[in-house]
Amino acid sequence: MAVFGYLSNIGQSFGAACGTAFGRNLSLPDALNNTRADGIGALYREGTAALLNSLACRTYPFTTQQVKDAFTAAITSDASAARQAQLFKQANEGGLKH
Repeated sequence: MAVFGYLSNIGQSFGAACGTAFGRNLSLPDALNNTRADGIGALYREGTAALLNSLACRTYPFTTQQVKDAFTAAITSDASAARQAQLFKQANEGGLKH
């Protein structure tokens, strides 16, 4: 997974403010595997998956920049994070079309 080396952590992928919102700057694999049950945890899981999907799949419903922008906008509250995580989850599972 060469993309992990290129992006390496949440702060580098989504911006410094997003890197520390979780309490520490997670690696992408750690973000994907986090076990937090709140909206922020879901956003980190689904948002990271969405970022990788946007890089790997031309037909993914969001561009990489749209994923980054939506992630950054949603990190402001747990409720906002949960809503955006749900949208990313639908896209990640193929439920949203391009």
